[in-house]
Amino acid sequence: MNDSKGRGSSRNGALFLEDLALEANWPGPLKKLAAKKFVNEFVASRRVSELADGFKRMSTLRNMSNWAEKERFGLPEYLLRTCPSSLREGRRLKTKFRLGCHDLRSSSSRTQLVRNAQCPCCESRESETIQHTLFECEAFEEEREVFLSRLYSVCPLARQLNDEYRCRLVMGAKLPREIENPLYRYLIAISKL
Repeated sequence: MNDSKGRGSSRNGALFLEDLALEANWPGPLKKLAAKKFVNEFVASRRVSELADGFKRMSTLRNMSNWAEKERFGLPEYLLRTCPSSLREGRRLKTKFRLGCHDLRSSSSRTQLVRNAQCPCCESRESETIQHTLFECEAFEEEREVFLSRLYSVCPLARQLNDEYRCRLVMGAKLPREIENPLYRYLIAISKL
């Protein structure tokens, strides 16, 4: 039984109608049909005003972002944070890496788009995996040094990690915020080479 909607016994319906009558400031005693008509009109007008108020609240980008954030649940922290438009490509690449739908040969060979999963950028004959691309490939040494120096300054313990765990750290959902933008810049830089 739900008292707020007026469903259930006739007593609950009467209480619901009395509450609406007080809220609507209606003129006084009315017959049943007139009362129902008045209530239906009041409820319809209240829905319209609530909808209009909702549009007013969502009229600015800030209010729209507040509304959108309430609807986003279950997403990783880095996707809930705002990202500068110039770095969105880097965030998109990180998300693709996390989902496994990236353009590296390790993924392409798995889906049989490419026969050979070896890295085309270096002579190591290693499989072109996320870990290899981010932390081992010789072709990206300069970009990697810039990124790693920033990573080590913010998170000194990352220096003690091996490449596998360092990869897990930067691809994780809870990467320190100070590292996000440098990571996105790094991903954008190596994607263009």
